[in-house]
Amino acid sequence: MSYLGEDVPKLGFGLMRLPQKDGASDVAQVEEMVDRFLDAGLTYFDTARAYGDSEATIKRALVDRYPREKYLLATKNAAWLGAKSAEEARQFFTASLQTTGAGYFDFYLLHNLGTPRTEVFDKFGMWDYLAEQKEKGLIRHLGLSYHNRAEELDELLTKHPDMEFVQLQINYADWESDNIQSRKNYEVCRAHGKPVIVMEPVKGGLLANPPAKVEKILHDANPEASCASWAIRFAASLEGVITVLS
Repeated sequence: MSYLGEDVPKLGFGLMRLPQKDGASDVAQVEEMVDRFLDAGLTYFDTARAYGDSEATIKRALVDRYPREKYLLATKNAAWLGAKSAEEARQFFTASLQTTGAGYFDFYLLHNLGTPRTEVFDKFGMWDYLAEQKEKGLIRHLGLSYHNRAEELDELLTKHPDMEFVQLQINYADWESDNIQSRKNYEVCRAHGKPVIVMEPVKGGLLANPPAKVEKILHDANPEASCASWAIRFAASLEGVITVLS
């Protein structure tokens, strides 16, 4: 299904936990993963400056090896992670452009909003700055990622209706969690008409090996399906989901 004018496959490639070798990301293995992903007809890659050497790795494994029109690339701005001024917060964006070599970002996110992190973006005028980068064509779609209370997300989307999408932690274990509030945050996005990108669909791998009682239920329903596939399908089946990162 198409969202925001993009045909995005329902499975995305999350670049937060990459295979390691000698204290850094194993570029050769990531290249193989990227090749298999693209060969399967999938296109969406999600990285961030906060993910160690992830941006540099995706440059070598993807950007340097494939035409720009063959993939969609997302990254994030975590201005709260050390920026002391508006200039430094803005440099997070330009540094991501330089590190990835991508030329522009298909999806760009204000990273992990929620009090007190949101206040940093407000203080440094990042909402307007990133909107300007979008007008210049350096960002195609601008949104935010979120791990906080549904009430605050509602306030954010009311205040910033120009945000085009929201990235949320959604999985069946956290669906009714009072802490994660997967369902409540998802329903806020639906109420505001914002499509959702799903992160943590397998809850950091925990739902690939769930408790025995859960595993039995899933196995009895379909012996051929892995537990991880059940978790991904749960998230991907929700209305308004652009893609599910794994």
